[in-house]
Amino acid sequence: MKYAFLHPVLAMPRLVLFLVVISSCLLAYYFRALSSLPSASDPLRLQAVIQDWHIFYHLGGYSPWIKHQTSTISTLPSQCVVDQVHMLSRHAERYPTRSVGIKMKSLITKLKASGASVLPFLENWEEFFEVDEDGKSIDLEELTREGKYAGLRQAYNCGVKLRDRYDNLVDRVDKGENKTFSIFSCSCSRVLHTAENFALGFFKEDELFANVRHVIIPDVAPQRGADTLTPVKACLRYRQDPEKGRSRGHVLSEQFKSVYLSRASNRLRSQFDYDFSVSDLWYMQELCGFEILATGNEESPWCGIFTQREWEEFAYARDLLHYYRSGPGTPYSAVMGFLYLNATREVLELGPEKAGKLFFSFAHDGDIVPLVGTLGLFPEVEPLPPTHVPDNRNWKLSSVVPMGGRIIFERVSCASNIGARRIGVRILVNDGVVQVPGCQAETSDGGICPLDVFVKLVDQKGEEVGQFDEVCGLNEGLGRRPSFLRQDWERRPGRVQL
Repeated sequence: MKYAFLHPVLAMPRLVLFLVVISSCLLAYYFRALSSLPSASDPLRLQAVIQDWHIFYHLGGYSPWIKHQTSTISTLPSQCVVDQVHMLSRHAERYPTRSVGIKMKSLITKLKASGASVLPFLENWEEFFEVDEDGKSIDLEELTREGKYAGLRQAYNCGVKLRDRYDNLVDRVDKGENKTFSIFSCSCSRVLHTAENFALGFFKEDELFANVRHVIIPDVAPQRGADTLTPVKACLRYRQDPEKGRSRGHVLSEQFKSVYLSRASNRLRSQFDYDFSVSDLWYMQELCGFEILATGNEESPWCGIFTQREWEEFAYARDLLHYYRSGPGTPYSAVMGFLYLNATREVLELGPEKAGKLFFSFAHDGDIVPLVGTLGLFPEVEPLPPTHVPDNRNWKLSSVVPMGGRIIFERVSCASNIGARRIGVRILVNDGVVQVPGCQAETSDGGICPLDVFVKLVDQKGEEVGQFDEVCGLNEGLGRRPSFLRQDWERRPGRVQL
């Protein structure tokens, strides 16, 4: 059996192999049936969300997948076709991380012990994850399994959706040619399972599905240097710098939390006769998002405790975290985001015939945010303040890195009156087309930036940001760029750990 990363049964007897194959088919049928149910990817539902205030756009990345709120839906001109696709995606919907889940559990226990007058709904409220006294849990850190926003299903649905969009690329190039097809992810469990369930949806009806090669790049691998999908874990100076590194985002986010949640605590004290701490209220807001993710209950009682203003402030606190932790607010962001951007540029230049047509990569939100900053998307004139929510800010990441958030680069080929086809690039953030910064004057209908202009912009950015190993203080002799982003057609399928 070739598709070894879902069922590691290469050495099983034939009867067992047969049963596993049948089970896999039933699983695929089950997920296909589930994919027809209403979900966050329903365009009619999203239209209603965008037109009205909706809490999903204020959960700071703790919401199910949503379309980007301020980008445009732009169809390609009739003379143009997409001939190559690159996607960098966050993992699908998950439970809280272990550290956060343990703190949530402690808060719930404390509130229940305080009496029925404090949040009366807790008397009948059911917890949506399990964690024992030793902090062990089968839920925390992993993809959600139940409800309409179950991460396993959402990843599968994303594969189905993008297969419908890019089916012509598979038919014309890969199907029936007996080649392996590589997908790429870091090694974190929820990320690699997102990648594999995406592949299950994307290749569900093809023999090619059995030939998928899952290239797994370790989250933490000092010996790989810049050859990584997780630059925020590879850049040593960024992780160690107490003033301008990753910790700055936490410091400034905490500063703003104390501003708005102290006000919220005063409001709630009179309502519930209880002194909620800033920490209590923060985890209560996080419980709102994670209950939706874990159960599908969009009327979570945790959400109704807070006002619209307080939810907008929650989103801003998360924006501050991303902006100063791995976005434009840290000087390390640009060089970290440049790694994937430059690797993608190289493959776009090679073109589909030499390099392949489909490249799907999966990582964390913290690894996508540097790419957003390096591209110059959603720029701010002034750095974000930790004292108040500024008016009309562009940096709103609730709809940029929700669960399953994705950035897609499309290589576009257009017919020309002068004979040679014109090649361009366009960028989609959660299915909305965004203009390539620096290419406004040359951008044509459909949001297409000429490839040669895009390449020059990326090269200029590379000169500005410097070398990853030098900026990040890495030892000599380590990888200086991502080397894995290629289609090794003749390699064996299954999981491949680099």
